Amino acid sequence: MIEVKPLYYFVAAYEEGSVTAAASRCFIAQPSITHAIKSLETRLGATLFERSKQGIKPTSEGKKLYKLAVDFLLQNQQIESAFMPDNRVEISIYIQSDINIERYQEIFDLLRGSSSFIDLVIVNQIEQAQLAIIDEDSVPAQFQFKLLSQEEYKLVVRPDHPLTKQKVVTLNDFETLTFIARPYCTNQKAFERLINENKITITYKGKAIHDLQVQALVKLGVGVALIPESYIQQESGLKYLSISFKVPIKLSTALAYRHLPKEMMETIKRIGRLY
Repeated sequence: MIEVKPLYYFVAAYEEGSVTAAASRCFIAQPSITHAIKSLETRLGATLFERSKQGIKPTSEGKKLYKLAVDFLLQNQQIESAFMPDNRVEISIYIQSDINIERYQEIFDLLRGSSSFIDLVIVNQIEQAQLAIIDEDSVPAQFQFKLLSQEEYKLVVRPDHPLTKQKVVTLNDFETLTFIARPYCTNQKAFERLINENKITITYKGKAIHDLQVQALVKLGVGVALIPESYIQQESGLKYLSISFKVPIKLSTALAYRHLPKEMMETIKRIGRLY
């Protein structure tokens, strides 16, 4: 009989396309993933992956096993939940660092309410997650997702900044500004590409670690910054200016998911109807 754990490691390797990523997802060392795959191949008399410097690619036998393994692991989880009601199930969730999670409190309430035996656990990497609140463009291929919102970016400045007197702020106005960098922003490269295409030179004066700190640094006069509009604080004493882009850059936030218990999938469907 094939044990559950090797199948679990196999599914992780299959979905991540990398032994390294699978090990990170499962919180174990790489040799354990490799050993599990080899033991399955020996047991089944089949080659499950083609190995190369680029990673691992499933064979036809690997694809066949994956479909069966996913169904088996979900059924195994359901059996445990049905006969051991005190055996709580942990669902791992990844939250992208530049998303204002407070605006999605209703989603968390619904997810927690889907079952009294489900605990949500925060993880630091998407590879370790079953759920994720993440930029739509960053959703891994092995996840399904539902779009939650789209928001534009605002230029946040002090009330005494000269740009507050203008009706419209354009990219050309960025040339003379000193910015606070947001290295955690998933649209950072898109902004940099746009700046370079328009041959504008940006001056940075330090980096922030989150958007609340960004606004505090702006208030202190360190510089200006671009932030998603969901971070606007009406009582902050700051000004939030709209920017005229030829092609708007937006933060598209999605709820991504994979391999969830049946009751939670019903909640996901409900969330999809709300957003």
